[in-house]
Amino acid sequence: MKNYFAYGSNMSGRRIRHRIGWSPTRISATLSDYVLTFNKQSFDGGKANIKNSLGDLVEGILYFVREEDLVTLDNYEGVQDKQYERKNIQVLDLKGHLLSAIVYVAINTGPESRPTKEYLNFLLEGEHLLSPEYVSRLEDIATL
Repeated sequence: MKNYFAYGSNMSGRRIRHRIGWSPTRISATLSDYVLTFNKQSFDGGKANIKNSLGDLVEGILYFVREEDLVTLDNYEGVQDKQYERKNIQVLDLKGHLLSAIVYVAINTGPESRPTKEYLNFLLEGEHLLSPEYVSRLEDIATL
């Protein structure tokens, strides 16, 4: 199995199930020295991305998936079209264990843009695996 760290719309278990055809095991995880941003350019509002930011923290969901699931996600994330690329990172689980994981990072970036409410709701669907403070920060994001 592979570790996949989701910080954007794939925090929605419903969305992952729809995309890969099953519901993989998932846990809370954090990515240190990164910040969540909505600078991925799209015709319908900003999409989630991460960028280096010393001292900041991105909360997300770590899924345990198969390589073929990542290939499927590559298609959804536009890897072949150079929209996002896979990167190897290190995340912490709630017990403080450092785990290697795959993450998708946007290539086609620009100025920060407001996401749509519908898109932001996908992130909020992962709220039971996020801290209350992080959920509040997500809920405070201005939308289109």
